Amino acid sequence: MSPPTGRRRAAARGTYFFLSYAHSAPPQGARADSDVWVGQFFDDLTAEVTRQARPVAGLRIGFFDQHIPLGADWKAALAEALGDAEVFVPLYSPGYFSRPWALGEQESFRARLAAAGQARTAAGHLTPVLWIPFPPWETHPELDGALDLGRDIPEYAENGLRALCMLASYRAQYELLLSRLAARIVHTAERQPLGPSRAPGLDEVTRPAPTDPDFVVAVLAPTRDHLPADRDPAGYAASGRLWRPYGSRQELPAAEYAASTAERLGLSARTADFAQAAGLLDRRPAVLLVDPWIVAAPDAPGTLEGLLHGLREWVVPLVVTDDDDPQDASRWATEVTELLHDAGLPQVKQACTMREFVDLMPALVTEARRQFLKYAPVVAFPPPPEPVPSLRDVPPGPGPANPPDLASPPDDPATPRPHGENR
Repeated sequence: MSPPTGRRRAAARGTYFFLSYAHSAPPQGARADSDVWVGQFFDDLTAEVTRQARPVAGLRIGFFDQHIPLGADWKAALAEALGDAEVFVPLYSPGYFSRPWALGEQESFRARLAAAGQARTAAGHLTPVLWIPFPPWETHPELDGALDLGRDIPEYAENGLRALCMLASYRAQYELLLSRLAARIVHTAERQPLGPSRAPGLDEVTRPAPTDPDFVVAVLAPTRDHLPADRDPAGYAASGRLWRPYGSRQELPAAEYAASTAERLGLSARTADFAQAAGLLDRRPAVLLVDPWIVAAPDAPGTLEGLLHGLREWVVPLVVTDDDDPQDASRWATEVTELLHDAGLPQVKQACTMREFVDLMPALVTEARRQFLKYAPVVAFPPPPEPVPSLRDVPPGPGPANPPDLASPPDDPATPRPHGENR
């Protein structure tokens, strides 16, 4: 295909490549889930694509999710970026294929390719990379395309590109693969452009969340019709789970941001008002978002003590305030923190800005999950059913006058074993 004309290129918009990766749980004590080596690789790839590309007005070089503004609707922003990207670059790792969020990005881009026509789907618009090697017993058909990037570089298949990015001893191999990947991106974006088109949202291409979620985000906040007398109603709604502590600076309620963080880490999540979440909090890890103004709500102190009593170890609280709010909540934040301590929750975090809220959330989700695995009761498998009597167990002796017809079915067939019991 010949290159686009100068007029068409000048009017172009979009992005050379979209980088997709599996978010990993942060180590204990860390605040954010962003992988520093993914960021380093993105910067290196962006620089190399920039070096090889011809300037195109309106066409950005690269995108990955750390570019999404703090208060944006993350899923909507991802769908827009997927719709603008010319090349999708997934970093394949064992975690990639177990993360619905990462797989949803890939499926969204594949759906966009399919809508563009079958001739487009094999044109290099999806260029995978082996980021972390897979164990020998785990196979995926997509890995062959990732290995194709460096079949002549044995260190790539053995260690993955992440190790080559990290270790100076592999610098030559890393730079060769980086240049090769950038050349493929530039060739596809400039000579076989898709042009911007709609990409389905993640919720359109992933399986619906299960009825019983893996994770819960509960919200303890006043509703608009039950506010303290002097509290500004901005940011409040008919339900606590719709609370927006940072007002117009955030497109979604705080609970939705927290739930999206859990989903990026591979957990199905549900948001709920605290009062309606009691049953879930007893059996699922959770983050509890607390608006300190709840303490100043009518009849709140006595009610709160009863509500908070008996919270499980895997419910991790976060007191959320806004340093830019002209109404000072420090007094109420201190009081609600003491109430949470009295309820048996020694570790109570506080986020005073949107940046702190976003940075803390991956660590809080991970900590709640860790506490759940540590303290949740072990669910015992049901005992096996009584064994079916067998003729082999009958001691030899004189038989009955009329022996039973062994070809006929028994009157009371054995209860089938639960699925998986014979494994």
